[in-house]
Amino acid sequence: MTTDYQATTLPTPACADIDVGLDQAAVEVAISTIDVTTIASSASLVDMKISQWQARKKDKRASNEVAYANNAETGIANVTKDLLADSQELKAIHDMTSVIRVFNQDMTFPWGMHNLLPTSRYFDYHKRITEMFQKWDGLVSEFLASYEWHLAHTHALADKMGDLFNPDEYPPLDEVRSKFSYRLGYYPVPQNDWRVEMNQAGLTQMQEQFSDYVENNVKGMFTRVYKQLLTPLQNMSEKLDYTDEEKAKAPRQFSFRNTLVGNLIEMIDTLEQVNVTNDTELAETRMQLVEMLDGVTADGLRDDAYLRRETKRKVDDLINNLPSLM
Repeated sequence: MTTDYQATTLPTPACADIDVGLDQAAVEVAISTIDVTTIASSASLVDMKISQWQARKKDKRASNEVAYANNAETGIANVTKDLLADSQELKAIHDMTSVIRVFNQDMTFPWGMHNLLPTSRYFDYHKRITEMFQKWDGLVSEFLASYEWHLAHTHALADKMGDLFNPDEYPPLDEVRSKFSYRLGYYPVPQNDWRVEMNQAGLTQMQEQFSDYVENNVKGMFTRVYKQLLTPLQNMSEKLDYTDEEKAKAPRQFSFRNTLVGNLIEMIDTLEQVNVTNDTELAETRMQLVEMLDGVTADGLRDDAYLRRETKRKVDDLINNLPSLM
Protein backbone atom coordinates (compact mmCIF):
# COMPACT_ATOMS: atom_id res chain seq x y z
CA MET A 1 0.00 0.00 0.00
CA THR A 2 1.31 3.46 -0.83
CA THR A 3 0.65 6.60 1.16
CA ASP A 4 1.49 10.22 0.51
CA TYR A 5 1.20 11.96 3.85
CA GLN A 6 2.21 15.56 4.36
CA ALA A 7 1.75 18.15 7.08
CA THR A 8 2.77 21.78 7.26
CA THR A 9 3.09 24.15 10.20
CA LEU A 10 -0.19 25.98 10.60
CA PRO A 11 -0.59 29.69 11.39
CA THR A 12 -1.77 30.84 14.80
CA PRO A 13 -5.58 31.14 14.91
CA ALA A 14 -7.15 34.55 14.78
CA CYS A 15 -10.07 35.47 17.01
CA ALA A 16 -11.86 33.17 17.13
CA ASP A 17 -29.65 20.14 5.30
CA ILE A 18 -32.68 21.31 4.45
CA ASP A 19 -33.28 23.03 1.17
CA VAL A 20 -34.13 26.63 1.99
CA GLY A 21 -33.92 29.85 0.05
CA LEU A 22 -30.91 31.95 0.93
CA ASP A 23 -30.73 35.32 -0.75
CA GLN A 24 -27.23 35.26 -2.23
CA ALA A 25 -27.23 39.05 -2.50
CA ALA A 26 -27.54 39.30 1.27
CA VAL A 27 -24.64 36.95 1.76
CA GLU A 28 -22.59 38.92 -0.76
CA VAL A 29 -23.17 42.12 1.23
CA ALA A 30 -21.80 40.38 4.33
CA ILE A 31 -18.57 39.53 2.52
CA SER A 32 -18.25 42.56 0.27
CA THR A 33 -14.87 43.36 1.83
CA ILE A 34 -12.73 40.28 2.42
CA ASP A 35 -9.23 40.40 3.82
CA VAL A 36 -7.54 37.31 2.41
CA THR A 37 -4.75 37.73 4.96
CA THR A 38 -7.33 37.18 7.71
CA ILE A 39 -8.48 33.96 6.07
CA ALA A 40 -4.90 32.78 5.61
CA SER A 41 -4.14 33.35 9.30
CA SER A 42 -7.30 31.56 10.42
CA ALA A 43 -7.40 28.54 8.12
CA SER A 44 -5.40 26.20 5.93
CA LEU A 45 -6.15 24.12 2.86
CA VAL A 46 -6.55 20.35 3.08
CA ASP A 47 -5.66 18.15 0.13
CA MET A 48 -7.05 14.66 0.67
CA LYS A 49 -7.50 11.82 -1.78
CA ILE A 50 -8.23 8.12 -1.25
CA SER A 51 -7.77 5.40 -3.87
CA GLN A 52 -9.12 1.88 -3.46
CA TRP A 53 -9.81 -1.21 -5.51
CA GLN A 54 -13.45 -1.81 -6.35
CA ALA A 55 -12.92 -5.43 -7.52
CA ARG A 56 -15.44 -4.97 -10.31
CA LYS A 57 -15.02 -5.94 -13.96
CA LYS A 58 -17.16 -5.52 -17.06
CA ASP A 59 -17.78 -8.82 -18.85
CA LYS A 60 -18.09 -8.10 -22.58
CA ARG A 61 -19.05 -11.67 -23.47
CA ALA A 62 -21.85 -11.82 -20.91
CA SER A 63 -23.01 -8.34 -21.92
CA ASN A 64 -23.30 -9.40 -25.56
CA GLU A 65 -25.14 -12.57 -24.57
CA VAL A 66 -27.69 -10.60 -22.56
CA ALA A 67 -28.27 -8.24 -25.47
CA TYR A 68 -28.60 -11.15 -27.92
CA ALA A 69 -31.00 -13.07 -25.63
CA ASN A 70 -33.26 -10.01 -25.48
CA ASN A 71 -33.11 -9.15 -29.20
CA ALA A 72 -31.22 -5.94 -28.40
CA GLU A 73 -28.32 -4.30 -30.16
CA THR A 74 -24.80 -4.98 -28.94
CA GLY A 75 -23.77 -2.44 -26.33
CA ILE A 76 -27.26 -1.95 -24.88
CA ALA A 77 -26.61 -4.16 -21.84
CA ASN A 78 -23.62 -4.11 -19.52
CA VAL A 79 -22.80 -6.96 -17.19
CA THR A 80 -20.46 -5.91 -14.40
CA LYS A 81 -19.05 -8.65 -12.21
CA ASP A 82 -18.24 -8.31 -8.55
CA LEU A 83 -15.05 -10.34 -8.38
CA LEU A 84 -15.18 -10.66 -4.59
CA ALA A 85 -18.89 -10.39 -3.87
CA ASP A 86 -18.78 -11.76 -0.33
CA SER A 87 -15.52 -10.16 0.84
CA GLN A 88 -16.35 -8.57 4.17
CA GLU A 89 -12.75 -7.35 4.38
CA LEU A 90 -13.09 -5.32 1.18
CA LYS A 91 -16.49 -4.01 2.23
CA ALA A 92 -14.98 -2.83 5.52
CA ILE A 93 -12.40 -0.76 3.59
CA HIS A 94 -15.08 0.81 1.41
CA ASP A 95 -17.20 1.62 4.47
CA MET A 96 -14.22 3.19 6.25
CA THR A 97 -13.42 5.26 3.18
CA SER A 98 -16.97 6.63 3.24
CA VAL A 99 -16.62 7.49 6.94
CA ILE A 100 -13.38 9.39 6.29
CA ARG A 101 -14.83 11.30 3.35
CA VAL A 102 -17.96 12.29 5.28
CA PHE A 103 -15.83 13.40 8.24
CA ASN A 104 -13.65 15.52 5.94
CA GLN A 105 -16.74 17.05 4.34
CA ASP A 106 -18.29 17.88 7.72
CA MET A 107 -15.14 19.45 9.17
CA THR A 108 -14.04 21.49 6.14
CA PHE A 109 -15.49 23.73 3.47
CA PRO A 110 -15.06 23.51 -0.32
CA TRP A 111 -12.32 25.86 -1.52
CA GLY A 112 -11.50 25.45 -5.19
CA MET A 113 -9.88 22.06 -5.77
CA HIS A 114 -9.22 21.62 -2.05
CA ASN A 115 -11.02 22.16 1.25
CA LEU A 116 -10.70 24.96 3.78
CA LEU A 117 -10.02 23.90 7.37
CA PRO A 118 -10.41 26.53 10.13
CA THR A 119 -7.28 26.53 12.26
CA SER A 120 -9.38 26.17 15.41
CA ARG A 121 -10.47 22.76 14.10
CA TYR A 122 -7.03 21.59 13.04
CA PHE A 123 -5.92 19.61 16.10
CA ASP A 124 -9.23 17.76 16.47
CA TYR A 125 -9.38 17.17 12.71
CA HIS A 126 -5.78 15.95 12.47
CA LYS A 127 -6.08 13.65 15.49
CA ARG A 128 -9.31 12.04 14.35
CA ILE A 129 -8.47 11.68 10.67
CA THR A 130 -5.04 10.23 11.54
CA GLU A 131 -6.76 7.62 13.70
CA MET A 132 -9.19 6.89 10.86
CA PHE A 133 -6.37 6.37 8.38
CA GLN A 134 -4.56 4.10 10.83
CA LYS A 135 -7.70 1.99 11.01
CA TRP A 136 -7.98 2.13 7.21
CA ASP A 137 -4.40 0.87 6.90
CA GLY A 138 -5.22 -2.04 9.20
CA LEU A 139 -8.31 -2.95 7.19
CA VAL A 140 -6.28 -2.91 3.98
CA SER A 141 -3.74 -5.29 5.54
CA GLU A 142 -6.55 -7.64 6.58
CA PHE A 143 -8.02 -7.58 3.09
CA LEU A 144 -4.68 -8.26 1.40
CA ALA A 145 -4.23 -11.32 3.63
CA SER A 146 -7.67 -12.59 2.65
CA TYR A 147 -7.01 -11.85 -1.02
CA GLU A 148 -3.83 -13.86 -0.89
CA TRP A 149 -5.92 -16.77 0.39
CA HIS A 150 -8.37 -16.33 -2.51
CA LEU A 151 -5.53 -16.48 -5.03
CA ALA A 152 -4.42 -19.75 -3.49
CA HIS A 153 -7.97 -21.17 -3.60
CA THR A 154 -9.31 -20.06 -6.98
CA HIS A 155 -11.61 -23.07 -7.09
CA ALA A 156 -13.74 -21.39 -4.40
CA LEU A 157 -14.06 -18.30 -6.60
CA ALA A 158 -14.87 -20.46 -9.62
CA ASP A 159 -17.69 -22.19 -7.72
CA LYS A 160 -19.28 -18.82 -6.91
CA MET A 161 -18.76 -17.15 -10.30
CA GLY A 162 -19.75 -20.12 -12.45
CA ASP A 163 -19.30 -19.45 -16.17
CA LEU A 164 -18.44 -15.83 -15.35
CA PHE A 165 -15.19 -16.84 -13.68
CA ASN A 166 -12.00 -15.79 -15.43
CA PRO A 167 -8.76 -16.28 -13.47
CA ASP A 168 -7.00 -13.64 -15.58
CA GLU A 169 -9.25 -10.95 -14.07
CA TYR A 170 -7.69 -11.39 -10.63
CA PRO A 171 -4.48 -9.29 -10.43
CA PRO A 172 -1.46 -10.51 -8.47
CA LEU A 173 -1.18 -9.45 -4.84
CA ASP A 174 1.40 -6.69 -5.43
CA GLU A 175 -0.75 -5.07 -8.10
CA VAL A 176 -3.81 -5.10 -5.84
CA ARG A 177 -1.74 -3.64 -2.99
CA SER A 178 -0.79 -0.70 -5.23
CA LYS A 179 -4.46 0.13 -5.79
CA PHE A 180 -4.87 1.24 -2.17
CA SER A 181 -3.38 4.60 -1.25
CA TYR A 182 -4.23 7.94 0.30
CA ARG A 183 -2.89 11.47 0.30
CA LEU A 184 -3.31 13.98 3.10
CA GLY A 185 -1.61 17.36 3.08
CA TYR A 186 -2.04 20.80 4.66
CA TYR A 187 -1.16 23.95 2.77
CA PRO A 188 -1.41 27.72 3.36
CA VAL A 189 -4.20 29.73 1.76
CA PRO A 190 -2.82 31.73 -1.21
CA GLN A 191 -2.83 35.48 -0.60
CA ASN A 192 -2.74 36.86 -4.13
CA ASP A 193 1.06 37.05 -4.20
CA TRP A 194 1.80 36.94 -7.94
CA ARG A 195 5.48 36.18 -8.50
CA VAL A 196 5.39 36.41 -12.27
CA GLU A 197 6.36 38.99 -14.84
CA MET A 198 3.34 40.44 -16.65
CA ASN A 199 2.04 43.78 -17.80
CA GLN A 200 -0.29 45.83 -15.60
CA ALA A 201 -3.42 44.88 -17.55
CA GLY A 202 -2.74 41.17 -17.11
CA LEU A 203 -1.91 41.61 -13.44
CA THR A 204 -5.12 43.55 -12.82
CA GLN A 205 -7.20 40.90 -14.56
CA MET A 206 -5.57 38.11 -12.56
CA GLN A 207 -6.14 39.98 -9.30
CA GLU A 208 -9.80 40.49 -10.16
CA GLN A 209 -10.21 36.81 -10.96
CA PHE A 210 -8.54 35.89 -7.68
CA SER A 211 -10.83 38.26 -5.79
CA ASP A 212 -13.90 36.65 -7.40
CA TYR A 213 -12.51 33.20 -6.61
CA VAL A 214 -12.11 34.04 -2.91
CA GLU A 215 -15.49 35.75 -2.69
CA ASN A 216 -17.32 32.81 -4.32
CA ASN A 217 -15.70 30.33 -1.93
CA VAL A 218 -16.51 32.44 1.13
CA LYS A 219 -20.07 32.87 -0.16
CA GLY A 220 -20.49 29.12 -0.39
CA MET A 221 -19.02 28.65 3.09
CA PHE A 222 -21.38 31.21 4.63
CA THR A 223 -24.41 29.78 2.85
CA ARG A 224 -23.61 26.32 4.13
CA VAL A 225 -23.10 27.34 7.76
CA TYR A 226 -26.32 29.37 7.81
CA LYS A 227 -28.22 26.36 6.49
CA GLN A 228 -26.56 24.17 9.12
CA LEU A 229 -27.78 26.58 11.79
CA LEU A 230 -31.27 26.91 10.36
CA THR A 231 -32.04 23.18 10.61
CA PRO A 232 -31.90 22.85 14.43
CA LEU A 233 -33.48 26.29 14.85
CA GLN A 234 -36.54 25.33 12.82
CA ASN A 235 -36.69 21.98 14.60
CA MET A 236 -36.73 23.69 18.00
CA SER A 237 -39.35 26.20 16.92
CA GLU A 238 -41.60 23.37 15.75
CA LYS A 239 -41.07 21.17 18.83
CA LEU A 240 -41.78 23.99 21.32
CA ASP A 241 -45.03 25.01 19.68
CA TYR A 242 -47.52 23.48 22.13
CA THR A 243 -49.36 24.20 25.38
CA ASP A 244 -49.46 22.15 28.57
CA GLU A 245 -53.08 21.27 27.78
CA GLU A 246 -52.14 19.92 24.35
CA LYS A 247 -49.33 17.87 25.83
CA ALA A 248 -51.63 16.43 28.50
CA LYS A 249 -53.91 15.11 25.76
CA ALA A 250 -51.11 13.75 23.54
CA PRO A 251 -47.88 13.44 25.56
CA ARG A 252 -46.02 11.39 22.98
CA GLN A 253 -46.86 13.78 20.16
CA PHE A 254 -45.44 16.78 22.05
CA SER A 255 -42.18 15.31 23.31
CA PHE A 256 -38.59 15.94 22.32
CA ARG A 257 -35.10 14.67 23.08
CA ASN A 258 -32.26 16.42 24.89
CA THR A 259 -30.54 16.89 21.53
CA LEU A 260 -33.07 19.62 20.77
CA VAL A 261 -30.90 21.93 22.88
CA GLY A 262 -27.61 20.05 22.44
CA ASN A 263 -27.57 20.45 18.66
CA LEU A 264 -27.80 24.23 18.98
CA ILE A 265 -25.14 24.35 21.68
CA GLU A 266 -22.79 22.59 19.25
CA MET A 267 -23.52 25.28 16.68
CA ILE A 268 -22.07 27.93 19.04
CA ASP A 269 -18.61 26.44 18.60
CA THR A 270 -19.18 25.84 14.90
CA LEU A 271 -20.05 29.49 14.24
CA GLU A 272 -16.88 30.61 16.00
CA GLN A 273 -14.65 28.09 14.25
CA VAL A 274 -15.83 28.87 10.73
CA ASN A 275 -15.67 32.64 11.05
CA VAL A 276 -12.27 32.81 9.37
CA THR A 277 -13.10 36.24 7.92
CA ASN A 278 -13.99 37.80 11.28
CA ASP A 279 -17.39 38.60 9.81
CA THR A 280 -19.40 40.83 12.17
CA GLU A 281 -22.80 39.48 11.11
CA LEU A 282 -21.77 35.88 11.73
CA ALA A 283 -20.29 36.88 15.10
CA GLU A 284 -23.50 38.71 16.01
CA THR A 285 -25.57 35.66 15.07
CA ARG A 286 -23.40 33.54 17.36
CA MET A 287 -23.82 35.96 20.27
CA GLN A 288 -27.58 35.98 19.76
CA LEU A 289 -27.52 32.18 19.90
CA VAL A 290 -25.45 32.24 23.11
CA GLU A 291 -27.88 34.66 24.77
CA MET A 292 -30.88 32.66 23.59
CA LEU A 293 -29.57 29.42 25.13
CA ASP A 294 -28.37 30.97 28.40
CA GLY A 295 -29.97 28.94 31.20
CA VAL A 296 -32.01 26.83 28.78
CA THR A 297 -32.10 23.06 29.24
CA ALA A 298 -34.26 20.34 27.72
CA ASP A 299 -35.79 19.51 31.10
CA GLY A 300 -36.50 23.17 31.75
CA LEU A 301 -38.33 23.48 28.43
CA ARG A 302 -40.42 20.42 29.25
CA ASP A 303 -41.42 21.68 32.71
CA ASP A 304 -41.75 25.44 32.27
CA ALA A 305 -44.39 26.74 29.86
CA TYR A 306 -43.12 30.34 30.16
CA LEU A 307 -39.54 29.33 29.36
CA ARG A 308 -40.83 27.34 26.42
CA ARG A 309 -42.79 30.32 25.01
CA GLU A 310 -39.91 32.75 25.51
CA THR A 311 -37.38 30.39 23.95
CA LYS A 312 -39.59 29.80 20.93
CA ARG A 313 -39.99 33.56 20.50
CA LYS A 314 -36.22 34.05 20.59
CA VAL A 315 -35.67 31.16 18.19
CA ASP A 316 -38.14 32.65 15.72
CA ASP A 317 -36.46 36.05 16.04
CA LEU A 318 -33.09 34.50 15.29
CA ILE A 319 -34.50 32.67 12.25
CA ASN A 320 -35.94 35.95 10.96
CA ASN A 321 -32.60 37.71 11.47
CA LEU A 322 -30.62 35.23 9.37
CA PRO A 323 -29.65 36.63 5.93
CA SER A 324 -32.87 36.83 3.93
CA LEU A 325 -34.20 33.35 4.59
CA MET A 326 -37.31 32.64 2.54
